Amino acid sequence: MEDTKNTVAQFTPKKITVIGSGFVGKATGKGFMSLGHDVAFVDINEMLIGKLREEGLISCNIGAECAHDRDIYIVTVMTPTIDSHLDYRFIDSALASLGTALKSNTNHPVIVIRSTVLPGTTEKRFAKIVEQYSGKKLGEGFSMAMNPEFLRQVTAEEDFKKPWIVVIGANDAKTAGMLDEMYRPFGAPIVHMSIREAEMTKYVHNIFNATKVSFFNEMRAVAEKAGADPDKVFDTVIKSAEASWNHEYGIRNFGPFGGTCLPKDTRAFLSWSDEELKKKMPMLWSVIKVNEDLKDKEYLGY
Repeated sequence: MEDTKNTVAQFTPKKITVIGSGFVGKATGKGFMSLGHDVAFVDINEMLIGKLREEGLISCNIGAECAHDRDIYIVTVMTPTIDSHLDYRFIDSALASLGTALKSNTNHPVIVIRSTVLPGTTEKRFAKIVEQYSGKKLGEGFSMAMNPEFLRQVTAEEDFKKPWIVVIGANDAKTAGMLDEMYRPFGAPIVHMSIREAEMTKYVHNIFNATKVSFFNEMRAVAEKAGADPDKVFDTVIKSAEASWNHEYGIRNFGPFGGTCLPKDTRAFLSWSDEELKKKMPMLWSVIKVNEDLKDKEYLGY
């Protein structure tokens, strides 16, 4: 779908329950409160509930006060990684409790996942949990959406109120429209996509950031070993490299890089660093390896 951007919008205040009231949940809830929405916070941590109440916020465990006939439930429960696999215990438990609470609800609420989960999880796992415990069917008794967050922990509340982009993953127009209406007043570009695409977007977003950090850390170590000032080099490269200033460079399906410069320069630099500086470059090695693996396919290349 196309991006939308609106700086002025009318909206109907919603009854929102935020489930999981850490920095993401708190920033999300307070951000919507600033627009006039009725927001309640849910958490299993009694100490956190007490702190939220001290701030004058409605906070409780899942129960009638925070769960009965709400319009939207925003789930921001943590999904930690243990032994390289996501641990869904906390969010599964939260959704089971929510499903039980929804049994007596008379409306058709939207459950919005803001936790970071792998593509397909909301539809294949979470929807089934809510169905099992609520006795309602997805699309009939409730709807679901994915709304990934891009908040920085230190500035989460400010980031929520001044987003640089909003991603809404929904598989039906009514749910997408409701969330679009809620986010429009913040004035950021809104991108609509499917639930699975939104789940994927969050991971690509984070992994791209991680890759960029590791790339420059690897290059910093080599530059310092070679006696070059990495900061001067990097400040220039972010202006000179097309991959930096052209946002679409490298993301289209054009296959492996080819041509005259990139294949020879990557190999020469890797060999030089390894043999002369005695500095291993695992990231650059992987870049070359991935490119070689793709050459089996018939692409034009860059």
